Amino acid sequence: DVALADGADPDAVAAGLRAAVRDAGGQVRTESQWLRATRPHADRTTRLGFLLVLGIALLYTGVSLATTMVMATSDRVRDLAVLRLAGATRRQVLRLVGAEALTVVAVGASLGLAVAWLNLAGMWGALRLLSVRSAIELPWAAVGGAVAACAVLAVVSSVVPAALVLRRRAVDLAGVRE
Repeated sequence: DVALADGADPDAVAAGLRAAVRDAGGQVRTESQWLRATRPHADRTTRLGFLLVLGIALLYTGVSLATTMVMATSDRVRDLAVLRLAGATRRQVLRLVGAEALTVVAVGASLGLAVAWLNLAGMWGALRLLSVRSAIELPWAAVGGAVAACAVLAVVSSVVPAALVLRRRAVDLAGVRE
């Protein structure tokens, strides 16, 4: 980086720098010229490859989330039966299960954003040490879409098994051992 002193002529400084680095094969560029020249350009094949890997990872994550929620709900058959025996309606129990699933997604999203922020803040600091000025930008639409998809998947994969279990009489379910 070259910083100009107060009152210095930018054209004269640039000409002096060009003369100084000419014999060594160096170049003098503005910050925007340097960024354009060094920015990686992803071609279509690379972009499709990234999207394929991302799609596989998201599919695996969705399957993991759904199976975890189904197993967690199935393990709570006695708890759901006790709620029914205590006077809760089937609808109230299902709303509780859905609210718990949304709470799990909210906590997971918050922790995920905290980890992402720490990672991005570290990269931002490292780039600042290299004199690269950049802003931390998150694709909020994509983050919101991912959280919404996880919320829908979590609610469906916990409420549906609970609804199927609650079809049976609560007295019969209370005796079920896990």
